[in-house]
Amino acid sequence: MRNLWLITKEDFKNLLTNPMWVFYGTGFPVLLVFIMGYLTRTAFGSKITSYDYYGITLLIYSAFNSGMTAANAFMEERIKKPNMRIIYAPGSVRNIFLSKIAASFFFSYGLHILDGIFICLVLHVTVRSALPLLLLLALAELFSVTLGIMLCCVVKAESVTNQIQSIVINVLAVLGGLLFSLDGFGEAIRKAGWISPMKWTAHAAFQTIYDGSLGAWGVTVCTLAGGVVLMTGICFATFRKEDCIC
Repeated sequence: MRNLWLITKEDFKNLLTNPMWVFYGTGFPVLLVFIMGYLTRTAFGSKITSYDYYGITLLIYSAFNSGMTAANAFMEERIKKPNMRIIYAPGSVRNIFLSKIAASFFFSYGLHILDGIFICLVLHVTVRSALPLLLLLALAELFSVTLGIMLCCVVKAESVTNQIQSIVINVLAVLGGLLFSLDGFGEAIRKAGWISPMKWTAHAAFQTIYDGSLGAWGVTVCTLAGGVVLMTGICFATFRKEDCIC
């Protein structure tokens, strides 16, 4: 356990000293909220503003994009030499992917919490039931980074993993209505949107904030947690230490 903590701490430092990933976790979500909120400000009412809507949906979208940060932390070229030292050091080699999941989660979640505080203070985004929302966002982050690491274990390449994630995440974001509403595209498209985990997460968040109900929240939390357990199991089954140094 001590080895896992030490490796996680080093992985976290590597992410924190990478300006691109720091900007991707902080500036990018805030810019998206500003741009989308401003462009659609006349399409919303005064009770729920465009900034309320996109402040929540784009934070969820950013959380589900954290898998690309995890893939970078796992198989980026400059990470391979430290991975080699871990492989030949005492302890379980599984600490390699477990530490990447943990470090990517704490890094991305911490930055997105700062984003959330900023948009709430500056754009006056309405947030109620903060604790359930924080847990929901945490599980979305954990689901995403575990997905990124699992894909690395399966396909054995960071670039391919990020290409897959980029396509899948953006398609699911569109289907889930996170970028724009699909209500005008017919019943079939609205139903198809429910295949997106982002749709469930956004629905649970809005129901918690505006209805004070935890019904959808409970189902979503359990589903995301189940997905994390399943994908971690796949990591254990498919991880090969040679993939981290080749």
